[in-house]
Amino acid sequence: MNSDLDIKMLIEFSKTLKILYVEDNKVSREALETLLGNFFSDITTAFNGEEALEKFKNNKFDLVITDIRMPKMNGIDLMKKIRKIDNDIPLIVSTAHKESELLIECIELGVNGYLLKPINHKQLTRAVNCICGRLYYLEETKKYERSLEELVNERTKELENIQTKLMHMTHKDPLTNLYNRRHFNEIVNTLMHIAYREKSALSVLMIDIDRFKNINDTYGHLIGDIVLQELAKILTKKIRRSDVAIRFGGEEFLVLLPNTTIKGAQSMANKIKKSSQETTIALSHSPNIVINFTVSIGISQCRCMKNEDKNTFIDRADKAMYRAKESGRNRVVVYDE
Repeated sequence: MNSDLDIKMLIEFSKTLKILYVEDNKVSREALETLLGNFFSDITTAFNGEEALEKFKNNKFDLVITDIRMPKMNGIDLMKKIRKIDNDIPLIVSTAHKESELLIECIELGVNGYLLKPINHKQLTRAVNCICGRLYYLEETKKYERSLEELVNERTKELENIQTKLMHMTHKDPLTNLYNRRHFNEIVNTLMHIAYREKSALSVLMIDIDRFKNINDTYGHLIGDIVLQELAKILTKKIRRSDVAIRFGGEEFLVLLPNTTIKGAQSMANKIKKSSQETTIALSHSPNIVINFTVSIGISQCRCMKNEDKNTFIDRADKAMYRAKESGRNRVVVYDE
């Protein structure tokens, strides 16, 4: 460490580490344990390799300091077993022996430091600073990576929210909050394919507000917008979760009804027609004046088994809707060739 600040940070960091110290000789163990107390606050001792291995298995340590020559299980065998459990934990060897074979085995095991007995404060300080510096910067790197990951996750979530909003904007009608024609173009083929595959019924309601132009001309476009919103509320309330309500354009609305025959579509259409004609809208500037509106509804069932295309499917409902208007409005008409 080059600066006083770094040394202080390192000392504070070392106090947070959990150490496993293995030494069979009581005098050596007590002497080094006293020295280690200058650096570490949490030191667990073991008298031999077997005891150390058992403690290592049952606890989380940041550093292992071990003697080499010990009864029952020597330091080399202990470190081999530790490496199988945790290949990254730092290891420091404490020994009075300098045999080349032992040193080579230690190198092969990736030992991070050596303490030659008798161990003095200067030797220990050098080894501890080296190991703790490495652990400190590894921990700081992990913190940085975690903060970076959190930042990435946060930004990703923000982007997902933006994408959801954009999807909502591109697929929803802003006035009525119903799906728009773009969404219809994307979903209708899917529903037709499902109906073909499952040999199920798919029907559609084409809904048009009667004399809507008169409402706009008489009361203004703001009131006209309220009428559109009221009809949208009716559709949202009456349809099932599997149904799809769409503002098709202007005062025209469309409802796709999966798994619904003509009979079921007629029942739904009559409920919508009834709710519409029972709805009243009071004018804010003239409370005594209320507006009523009615709808004309055309129905068709998809001829999916005959590979009917979406345009023909919808066109038949549109023609039925115009027949409803021609026959007096406020009616439900099923397309019938």
